[in-house]
Amino acid sequence: MCARLDDRRDAVGFRVEEFGFDADDLDLWAPAFEVLSAQATWVVGVIEDFDGGHVWELGYLYRQQTVVRDVLWILKRVYDDPEKQRAKYENGMAVSHLAALENAVDERVVEWATTDELDGAVDRIP
Repeated sequence: MCARLDDRRDAVGFRVEEFGFDADDLDLWAPAFEVLSAQATWVVGVIEDFDGGHVWELGYLYRQQTVVRDVLWILKRVYDDPEKQRAKYENGMAVSHLAALENAVDERVVEWATTDELDGAVDRIP
């Protein structure tokens, strides 16, 4: 996704991880994200499951990052099978954080189920 966004004219796509932060730099992640987000036209979150958690990040985006919410696009994967959908997003706190974020960004939530649909979802981001 990052490369796809980076291929756009007048765009730079990157992941915070590319700045070399590791586990010893956890206290720098949030400030770095804030600085980079404040300079971004759009911040794009691609979500396809809660494997690994992401509860803190989703809560942080909703509770602390009002500036990011103004520029956030969420590309959310949906699954045809309700059981698989439930299994992929099985984390009550993360679900509530994501629901609050989806409500806050409203029309900037684009659902996708296949990689072809993900390509189309990216095309909806200005």
